[in-house]
This record gives sequence, C-alpha cells and structure tokens, in this order.
Amino acid sequence: MRCRGGSSISKDFCNVISGKINAIRKLLANWGRAHYVDFPWRSTKNSFHALVAEIMLQRTKAEQVVPVYTTFASLYPTAKEASSANPEELLEILAHLGLRWRAKKISDLAGEICRRGNVVPKEFEELVALPGVGAYAACAYLSFHVGKRAIIVDTNAVRLWTRIFGLTTRKEMRRNKEFLCLVDNITPAKGFRVFNYAVLDHTRTVCKQKPLCGICPVNSLCSYYLATQSAKE
Repeated sequence: MRCRGGSSISKDFCNVISGKINAIRKLLANWGRAHYVDFPWRSTKNSFHALVAEIMLQRTKAEQVVPVYTTFASLYPTAKEASSANPEELLEILAHLGLRWRAKKISDLAGEICRRGNVVPKEFEELVALPGVGAYAACAYLSFHVGKRAIIVDTNAVRLWTRIFGLTTRKEMRRNKEFLCLVDNITPAKGFRVFNYAVLDHTRTVCKQKPLCGICPVNSLCSYYLATQSAKE
C-alpha cells in the first residue's frame, strides 16, 4: 500500500489496517457530523484569521482559543492592522494562551502576508515557509479553508490511530514515514474535510488521554478498547 508521497506501508502495517479503513471512515465521519462544533475560525472567510487560528491552537485547547481569537479578529480585521499593532498590546491579547513566542510569530506572519498583498498561499511548501506556520498548521489550513486534501497529524491524532490499530508509540510519530503513510491511506479522497474535523473533535472530547471508550463510535474496531475489555474478563 503506497502513499501519495511515494512512501509505502510495510506488510505488517497492511495487515493491521486491512478491513478496517472503510468502516472507521464511515463511523467517524457520521459521528463528526452529529457532534460538529462551529468554532468561529471554522466558518471564517478571512484567510489570514484562519491561518492565525491554527497557530493559536498549537498545544492549546480550542475552548481557550475562542475568546482570544474573537478579540484578535475584531481588533485586526486584516494582516495590515496586525502587522502595525503595538507589540505589547498583541502580547497582552495572546498571553492568555501561554507560549508568548506566538505574539512575535503572528506579528511576523502578518507582515509577510501584507508583503504578499494580503494573500495567503495555497500551497504546502509556501505555507510552511511563513513565520510560525508548521506542517500541521499548513495541512489544517489547506484541508479546512482551501479545500485541498491534507492529512491531520497532531499529538491527539497520533493517540487515536495508535490506539485503534494497536501500534507501539515511538518518538516523533508525527514524523514517522510509515505512520504518516498510514494516516494518508485512512484519510479519504472525498469528504476529507468532514473526516478531519471528526478526528479533531473526537480526540478532543472522546479519545482523550483518559478515553471515554464506552461512547466511542469505533470502539468495536479499536485494539486498545478490545484489549482493555479482555483484561477485565
């Protein structure tokens, strides 16, 4: 089984995911539609705000980001206003999220977007070259706001897929080629936006560090859940 980037999944990985992919896609997507949360950045038509939101969301709960994002979007409707903002004012707004480095990154990002005529790139390589924009933020922006298929791999997604498929978690799974290839094969060609939102919402509310396996839509296909049930018997 090969990925779009040319990598391939080993025979062991193929055996692990065989027969599960379609069912998992359908179950998660259906769950996602029923439990979708319309956070303000999800429906924005402002490309700059959408990209800034992905930076705000790094290592931060979505619920914490809502008031900060709302204030930011209100004060700085375009990259021009954000790039000329008082650094202390910007830092004060973003300080509620922790990771104070984000204020400088967002200011630098705003300046770069201004230099581009207030146009946010729509290609992965151009996005990751921007200040503060890593691979995850670029993929999320492409998937949710540009309409280009991209895989969502953050710490929570790693937890979900390693649990479902019974994989041993290794360091830097987000950069493991076989793991990325696995996620690439799971992510559908059509309906990827709904599916990716479902992954985010499911890992935020159900497949947490202390998972709520009893209400999980894919528990019957999850190696972690089945193992815990066997251990109780």
